[in-house]
Amino acid sequence: MKTDLTYSTSGIFTTFYPESKHGEIIYNEIIEQNGSSKIYTIHLKNVLYQIKKAGYSVKKAKKLSKKEADKIMNEILNDPMFNDL
Repeated sequence: MKTDLTYSTSGIFTTFYPESKHGEIIYNEIIEQNGSSKIYTIHLKNVLYQIKKAGYSVKKAKKLSKKEADKIMNEILNDPMFNDL
């Protein structure tokens, strides 16, 4: 099953990220209800339950290594579209 939404936790906040077109629907609902894609981590268990109950697949985002993060950043910075901004 394709993942619709991923999340990462950093202290008191958890941030959600859409991973599919279907996931964008629930992602936008989270933003509409909270004003951002972040929730308090204390509410994570309940929010995950609601997301899964609504039929979406969700999983914790894997952490990137520094090497992976640097590679992604270099791709972004070297993208011709970025230079046009």
